[in-house]
Amino acid sequence: MSFNRLSIAAALLAVVAVGVVPLTSASAGPSRSATRYRVTMKISTTRAVAHEDTVTLTGTVSPAAPGTEVKVQVRYEGQATWRKAGSAKVKNNSTYTFSFTPTTRLDRAYRVVKPADDRARADTSRERTLQTIGWVWLSSLTPSAAASVATITTMPINGEDYAHTLYTGVDTTTGFVEYTLGRHAYKLQATYGLSDRTETGGRGTIAVTADGVPSFSQTFDLGQSVLQTTNVTDVYRIRIDFSQVADTPATEPSAGAARVLMD
Repeated sequence: MSFNRLSIAAALLAVVAVGVVPLTSASAGPSRSATRYRVTMKISTTRAVAHEDTVTLTGTVSPAAPGTEVKVQVRYEGQATWRKAGSAKVKNNSTYTFSFTPTTRLDRAYRVVKPADDRARADTSRERTLQTIGWVWLSSLTPSAAASVATITTMPINGEDYAHTLYTGVDTTTGFVEYTLGRHAYKLQATYGLSDRTETGGRGTIAVTADGVPSFSQTFDLGQSVLQTTNVTDVYRIRIDFSQVADTPATEPSAGAARVLMD
């Protein structure tokens, strides 16, 4: 009787052992969750002009995942949270492209996320930073010094209307305005000339200096104008001088659509 019980127990153990072996063998095989996507990302430029330049992010996804999407995320300067910037479809060759035009002057960083699916686990690309600069109207800046210079919403100069114009009036012989850029700007741009509101025969001079160094000066007759771009990289302060030419009819020397490109 004791022998029978031992035989039955041994047989049961053998059955259990046979049932366990296949399960162990199956779990030792490859698992989809063990694979992780690898996402790369490049950025077409590290500095862009807001509302003007197009920036493109490109990269690859492996293992290949054609037809799926990657998520583009952005983190703005001074913020700790990543936000959704858009998405891009993975092409048949497992590459993606995402293009955009910045709309603010905020510096930022971008990254690309490939979400997990039944092929592999999620992955996140390296971060790429982007410095964003933009045009700022001089009329919106606070002058560091000024005398007899006014601003106007629109001014006719040589047959064209220019917004955000700086000028001296007909009752003023000289005037100037200074702006402290603090070495955070790159270009100064304006259309210089005389207001069409004044008499034929009037003449006026406009001069620009950057940290005391002359960079532009021209005397204009009515009906003349010039679009001038001045390099102000690493310039701390700019000054624009306006003056009437003596013994000529009073006029309005003007800097039309005067703006500065800055970070």
